[in-house]
Amino acid sequence: MSQNRKLTSLVSVVALFGVTGLLAAACGSDGGGDGTSSCGEISARVTALQDSSAALTAVAGNIKTSVVTACANIAGVPVPTGDYTDQQITDTCNLAQGKIDAAIKGNASVSVVIVPPQCTVDADAQLNCEGSCYAKADVECDPGEVDARCEPGELSVSCEGKCDVNAYCEGSATVAVDCQAKCEGSCTGTCTGKCEGTCSGDCTVKNADGSCAGTCTGECKGSCDANCMGSCNGSCQVKAEGGVSCGASARCKGKCNGTATAPKCEANLKPPSCQGEASAQCNADCEGSASLKANCTDPKVDIVGMVDADLKAKLVAQLPVLIKVTGQGDLALKAVGNIGKGFADVAADVGACTLQIGAAAAQFTAAASATAKASLSVQASFTASASVSGSATGGAG
Repeated sequence: MSQNRKLTSLVSVVALFGVTGLLAAACGSDGGGDGTSSCGEISARVTALQDSSAALTAVAGNIKTSVVTACANIAGVPVPTGDYTDQQITDTCNLAQGKIDAAIKGNASVSVVIVPPQCTVDADAQLNCEGSCYAKADVECDPGEVDARCEPGELSVSCEGKCDVNAYCEGSATVAVDCQAKCEGSCTGTCTGKCEGTCSGDCTVKNADGSCAGTCTGECKGSCDANCMGSCNGSCQVKAEGGVSCGASARCKGKCNGTATAPKCEANLKPPSCQGEASAQCNADCEGSASLKANCTDPKVDIVGMVDADLKAKLVAQLPVLIKVTGQGDLALKAVGNIGKGFADVAADVGACTLQIGAAAAQFTAAASATAKASLSVQASFTASASVSGSATGGAG
């Protein structure tokens, strides 16, 4: 399943679940709370959920602005002004998708070469949130370190040594990695498969503008659907049994044989080893804000083949915005679901602890209502960005 189709499925399932739970909490439903938690635990969770709500509201606004602006620029229409609606996002991006479909869809002589973003959770935000939540809930727990709580295959490090076999050298739009395998991005070197870009030797299939769309006997600069022997701006799986040095400034995702520094996780952190239900609840509530604050490298887009020059310039400039939003999907959409479940679970207990937690009880209902609205905006924004970027890259439809 492509990244864009996977994202669209996550939007429809996870965001709907999150919004349903949030609306129940905002309306005062018991939302599944059992009233058995201590008021100290409830106070801790309310604080964590309010932080997640604030993060979601901010992210929803920023993403909405980015997506609608990029779509309007691609479509060649004015950017909506004022506090535009989620429907305006959908309508504007439908216009952009129509422009792309008319120029690219079904056109074998045009391809889009992408250096995808690498997204990592804001682990510091999660660890800090958990520490505060554990203290209020009176839970003895050490949040742990990022490298211990990240799934091994999702841990990305700066590796002073060799990136192990089956791990990945990870580059970016500005950092190329040494590659001797398939390049998920832009390749510069020999390519044993189809080369979409420029070819310094003979190319079996050429586009009307002279760019290559087949196998290349010389150096290929562009996408390579089989082994790229050279450098890769993107992700390249290590095949050499002894591992490889990815290159200066590159990162290794998987196992590093050598000194590993600056660990980052490209998935949600596993819960720490703690005793008691409250610690697991703190972890789930804090995971939401950390995932929403995910950091992503900038993607890069190049258009190969004959396409209108004005549209090409717009796509090169605006598609990276939508692809970056799409790349945040796996982390952000799971966060929306967690936040929705958290509000629904706590709703009944908040009422029972009104005297103990004071103003936080009233703020809880306001936060739940605001988060429900933000969740709908996130759903609209991710759906729109996935559709438009998918049309350009062949991942939608």
